[in-house]
Amino acid sequence: MPTIAENMSWGTYSWSKAGDEWSQDWGDATTQWHATILPRIRRFFPAKNVLEIAPGFGRWSAFLLQDADHYIGVDLNPECTEACKKRFANAPHATFVSNDGKSLDSVEDGSIDFAFSFDSLVHVEIDILSAYMKELSQKLAPNGIAFLHHSNLGEYDGLSLKLCKQLYSVPQPGPAAKILRRLQLSDWDRWRAPSVTAERAAAAATANGLKCVSQEIVNWGHRNMRLIDCFTTLTLPKSKWARENIVVRNPQFIKEARSAKAISRLYQSL
Repeated sequence: MPTIAENMSWGTYSWSKAGDEWSQDWGDATTQWHATILPRIRRFFPAKNVLEIAPGFGRWSAFLLQDADHYIGVDLNPECTEACKKRFANAPHATFVSNDGKSLDSVEDGSIDFAFSFDSLVHVEIDILSAYMKELSQKLAPNGIAFLHHSNLGEYDGLSLKLCKQLYSVPQPGPAAKILRRLQLSDWDRWRAPSVTAERAAAAATANGLKCVSQEIVNWGHRNMRLIDCFTTLTLPKSKWARENIVVRNPQFIKEARSAKAISRLYQSL
């Protein structure tokens, strides 16, 4: 189970490509942003005040900064915060701060028009995800909205989870398995949080005073057809975006990545 202490270890990760290494299924981060992420958030972005939770070394911050009047990135790891400060030193409208892995004390109440987290909160359990939702209920502007990428691994619990382990030939829990998962070389769980599902995330949103308006449940990883991830969109109950939750299961998501990668090769050298 990924804990706050374990997530602190991202600060000692080499970050040799500033996180772009995790966009390899798309070819690069630019292709992933324009082909996969931006189409899903285009109605909410650009935005005046943007919050990013767990930006790492700024893989998505580079794009969010372009169309935000003010941006704040909040990360558990001081190493990541300092790296982003250096990387975006020429962006006076950007602020990067460290937190305790579950609070947003540095963010002004009622100020955030768009909150975003991608490929980071998949590694936090339901208690941490719920804590961030509680914070967002205070930080979002009246018509603010949040787009959060989190785990859905909990859907594969019990017998189905054991079967997945066998199918992907992953060693039983122990030091070797932990290292493989941490390096994302073990494909059955991608170091996702097993306590989180789309349904539990929606329930946590309601319990914390938010309205869940959409959830896209997707597969992730090479040859992986299990829908272990989810994109959840949240807002305040009285915002202009509020509606009944729409849930879509998308087993074609990873094919979308492969298609984007193939097409991007046509234009990268131009």
